[in-house]
Amino acid sequence: MVMGRQDYQWQHEPCLYGWKPGAGHQWNSDRKQTTVWNFDKPQRSSLHPTMKPIALMAYPISNSSTPGQIVVDLFSGSGSTLMACQQIDRICHAMEIDPRYVTATIHRYRAMFQEQPIRLIRNGEILSAEETKSLLT
Repeated sequence: MVMGRQDYQWQHEPCLYGWKPGAGHQWNSDRKQTTVWNFDKPQRSSLHPTMKPIALMAYPISNSSTPGQIVVDLFSGSGSTLMACQQIDRICHAMEIDPRYVTATIHRYRAMFQEQPIRLIRNGEILSAEETKSLLT
């Protein structure tokens, strides 16, 4: 539990998901799922202050999408959603505003998936291999 200055201490974070209007709602699990999930988390990470376990992100993604579908993470942080999507065969479109966390995600992704190509887009432009490589040094 993270201790804060509130009377009641939060034991969860919201995880929001949605689908395109008119596209229909997809659910790939039973109706026994609850809103509180228990996953081990890193006690402390030098990459990101609130890094999520990859398995934590894979759980709801698996419940609400199928292989090959697109998952969007607009606040990707250390890239847990990206890693989960790679593991369970989803296409991830991730965004992160903080360059430090983009670099952390690249390092984390490269460590897990050495052979996979990396494609970064900054300000609407695809970064060259050299520009991407410069983020790794």
